[in-house]
Amino acid sequence: MQKPSQLKPLNKQARDQLGGMSLMFLLGMGVNLIGLPAEVSGGARTATSILLSVHVLIGLGLLAGGVSTVRRARSSAFIRQSWTGLVALILTVLCGVMTAVTKSNWWSYGMSVGFITNFWIYGSLYVKTRGGQQ
Repeated sequence: MQKPSQLKPLNKQARDQLGGMSLMFLLGMGVNLIGLPAEVSGGARTATSILLSVHVLIGLGLLAGGVSTVRRARSSAFIRQSWTGLVALILTVLCGVMTAVTKSNWWSYGMSVGFITNFWIYGSLYVKTRGGQQ
């Protein structure tokens, strides 16, 4: 079992991942409500282009955060969970890319499944590392 002080960086990283995913959800919903840039014009096109760009940038940040989470995990249970989170993030990003390429709502559904999966994984990791218990 790791000491609580050793878990602090992992706990903070898991918390940061949850915050990033919350922003991703809100930005994605904004794009979904306004429409993709190709579907709208004028100010709505500018707004949705900005929202989509920030959504992509935060997605890249979440991938970097997933790698950082794996690096900060020390015990086998946390390493396994961190790797699972990173793989789920990669699959979710791939669903996002496929959504943009194919314009299929099924890939968007895949992103939502990935969001729920990742939120559960990093939320669980956050809770487990709060008091130093596994």
